[in-house]
Amino acid sequence: MSRKLIFIIIACAALAASLFVSAQLMFPDVVPDAVRETGIVSWHRQAAFLITATAWISAELAVVFSIVLAAYLWRPRSAKTSRSQ
Repeated sequence: MSRKLIFIIIACAALAASLFVSAQLMFPDVVPDAVRETGIVSWHRQAAFLITATAWISAELAVVFSIVLAAYLWRPRSAKTSRSQ
């Protein structure tokens, strides 16, 4: 179980990092709130928001699974042995 959690944590962190970097490289000029924008600029801003939101969700999942892994590893030995019997 701990191997699966470690894999999920690494995958989520790698996804978040790659999405953050790609959002910065692909959308360096996107502002959060633009006045009088055209249709293509609106689509550009929405795509940047979607990538950034996905990156934040992936980063949050990595943190949550890290907490789950820490709780799993921190459990006393007696609880692990009595549960398996």
